[in-house]
Order: sequence, then C-alpha cells, then structure tokens
Amino acid sequence: MARSEHWIREKAAASINPAQVETVLIQLGEHWPETAQPLADVVEQFPLGEAALLHLFAVSSICAGRLTQDPDSLLWLCQPQICGAPRSYAEMLGYLRRSAGNAIADQGFSALRFWKGREMTRIALRELANVAPLEETTAELSQVAEICIRNVFEHWDAEFRQQYGSPKAEFAILALGKLGGGELNHSSDVDLLFLYSEDGQLTAHISYHEFFNRLGKEILETFSTRHRAGSLFRVDLRLRPEGSAGPLARSLASMENYYAGFGETWERLALIKARGIGGSRELAYEFLRQHQPFIYPKSPSPDLLDEIASIKRRIERDIVGADKLERDVKLGRGGIREIEFIVQTLQLIHGARHPFLQETSMLKALRALRQLDLLPRDEVLTCDNT
Repeated sequence: MARSEHWIREKAAASINPAQVETVLIQLGEHWPETAQPLADVVEQFPLGEAALLHLFAVSSICAGRLTQDPDSLLWLCQPQICGAPRSYAEMLGYLRRSAGNAIADQGFSALRFWKGREMTRIALRELANVAPLEETTAELSQVAEICIRNVFEHWDAEFRQQYGSPKAEFAILALGKLGGGELNHSSDVDLLFLYSEDGQLTAHISYHEFFNRLGKEILETFSTRHRAGSLFRVDLRLRPEGSAGPLARSLASMENYYAGFGETWERLALIKARGIGGSRELAYEFLRQHQPFIYPKSPSPDLLDEIASIKRRIERDIVGADKLERDVKLGRGGIREIEFIVQTLQLIHGARHPFLQETSMLKALRALRQLDLLPRDEVLTCDNT
C-alpha cells in the first residue's frame, strides 16, 4: 500500500464501523493492481467524497465484499462519469454488452452476475452519498432487475426453441409488486407472472403448455442458483393464479377463466402493479386490456369494500401481529405497507372512473390521488415523505 497502517486505522476510526472499514482497506491493499493509481489517492480523491466511499464500506458488507474481491470495480466506480450521474436503461445495457459481448450466459451467467454486482454497488454508493433521490434509486434498481430478467429469458427461449422447435405462440413476463411499479429497493423480491398467448401442440409429445412451463422453470432455476460471481434476484411467482399449487405459466385464455371465475380481491390489488417487462409487449398489453374490468371495477360493491377491510385486518393480525402494529416501520400502522395498501385501495375503487389513477407506480398514483382531491394534500405530503 502507498500509505502506512496508520493511514488505514485513521480512516477506519472516523467511520461508524471501524473494524469493517479497516478490514476492507487492508484487503483492497492486498489485491490492489500494481499499475493503478495508489489506493490512498483513490479514496481521498473519490469524486463523491471520501466520506461517501468509507460510509459504503462501513454499512454494506455485500458491496464491500464485491470491491475487495475485484478492486478494478472500485477503479471503475471512481470515474466521474460512472458515479457522478444516473444511468439510463440503454446505458446500463450498453455497458453489459460491451463488457460481456456474446458471453452473457456463459458459465452460469457469470458476466451478467458480475455486471449486476457492479451496478448495484454504484446505485448504493450514490444513494449513500445523498446525490440520488429515492425515485432515481428505485428506478435504477428496477432497470437492473429488468435487464437481468430479459437476458435470462432471451437466452433460454432461444435454447429451448433450438432444442424443441418454435411454438406458434408468444410468451410474456409481467412484473408485479415493487418491480411492477418500477420502485424496487435493495432487498426486494421480484414478483413475476409468466404468460403465453394460446394453447397448442408443438410435437407429438410436447404441448405449448409443457414448453412454456419448462421455460419458466429454467428461468426460475437460473435466478435461484448460487454462484461465485454473485446472486441475481430472488424471484417470487406465488402471486400467480393458484399460487404455488398452480402452473408456472398459463395461457391468456386460462388466465381469463381463472380471474373471471376465481379471482379474489387481493389479486385485483396485486394486478394494479402488473407491467410487461419481457417477451411479447403485445401479449402483455392484451392481458392488461382484457383484465382491466377485473382490476378496476366500474361499480365496487359493498361486499368488495368489506373484503378490502378484511384483508387489511388479516395483514395486521397474521403478518404484523398486534404487538408490532405501532412499532413496525415497514408493516405497522402508518408504515410503508399501509401506505401502499391505502393507495392501491383508492386506485381500485376510483380507477375505472379516473383512468389517470391506473398507474403502477405508488408515488405517481399518490400524487394523482391528490390532484383528483381523493386524498388531502397534507396526507399526501406525509405519505410521500415516508
């Protein structure tokens, strides 16, 4: 290292987690490229400030681990054009393609996993440095997830079509939850629905249903597989019709039959967030168009409103618990989940009369409710700040 152990102890002592920062700096020094700018200069001249970088080391063992395993990632991060501004979907995807070329899927998607780790670290750093507002952070995290999902899907779709032949049917991936709203956070699961356009027979032994369910299973296994290059995202398909008991993928007609005959109120609320993120855009659009009357009923009945209230009580009783209702910032009263529940309920009730409310983003829907005077301005500001 270019500086003494005293320098490391001095930098670590000024942080909120001295032991972790000291370990990170030692490990970086041990693996620092010989031809690179000295580590001490990189830290002290970091474009977003030395304090921001050391704070990242202190509070995120995951980000720190990525950097100690690959110090070149820190050299990449210290470029002002990388850490100094948000990156669009096109910029992120362009960097992935330049760095990985045609090898994105090789060795268990190693290049994709490495790219994801770099982008997640960059986003976390900008958030901790207070240069990225919440909406920018969640939007960029959502972009990273979408790029991962699309690349995994496109690879396996091509592999399956080469191996089994090509069904005369389209496939779409819809996001629900926070990804559907483009508001993913660092710890979010990715909620998905798999959909294909129509049933049919691909070969004498393989139906379209079997083909697309095998494809869905391969996508799911890729995301759940542990890898030395890092994880992708936790994918959750339990919001699909019939939950874990149902098939991974359903045809458009099967989806329509299910929601028309068995769809529950909580599924209406979940589908408010539905957004196509992979595969056929036309199929995703048709699904949403077809189910719009289910998601946004023109005349919500008293029974529907009673069921919404019942869902809220069940969440408080079974998920939060009476002892945590006043203390749990995420799930308790006045917490993030309650705000989301209120917004989605108002969207469900008023969305048919006010298409402006048919918005997957919770923050945008919240502001739309204010513009339509469906929530008092002071309550919207309180929720928005939360």
